[in-house]
Amino acid sequence: MKIQCTDKKTFELTDGSEKLGHITYDGLFSYSANAVIGKDNYKITPKGIFSSTISVTKDEIEVANLQMNWKGHIIITFPNGKNFILKTTGTFQSKYVLEDENQQKLMLLNPDFNWSKFSYNYDISFDHKPKDILLILLTTYAANYFIAAMSGEM
Repeated sequence: MKIQCTDKKTFELTDGSEKLGHITYDGLFSYSANAVIGKDNYKITPKGIFSSTISVTKDEIEVANLQMNWKGHIIITFPNGKNFILKTTGTFQSKYVLEDENQQKLMLLNPDFNWSKFSYNYDISFDHKPKDILLILLTTYAANYFIAAMSGEM
């Protein structure tokens, strides 16, 4: 699986030649975005003073929540009680690993900076192919958010 930045605002998830979904940001420096999977549209909206909490809604019903904690991790929470944690890993903390509540690694995002487009693409690796496309897109959003936060864009 790969995430390709098709323009400065859109990140497209593909598996081989199959397009699974995409995230489109409202603007170049905006954290508000839309995630589209088939006919389902999800609105991603930062909340709070420092935009440290992000709400994900579908038809104005919250379906997920993202929050950065003091350890520098991003917690993805679903209404059914499932929590996932995005952490940095690697020699220079340049890769992102998604873990479940039991600290079992679900997927690894390896960013590749594209100098000509001045954006990131991601290679996604995993032991078991994730079935939840929304989780993959939210993980990508969280990695982009993390990069922006650490680069001082916020």
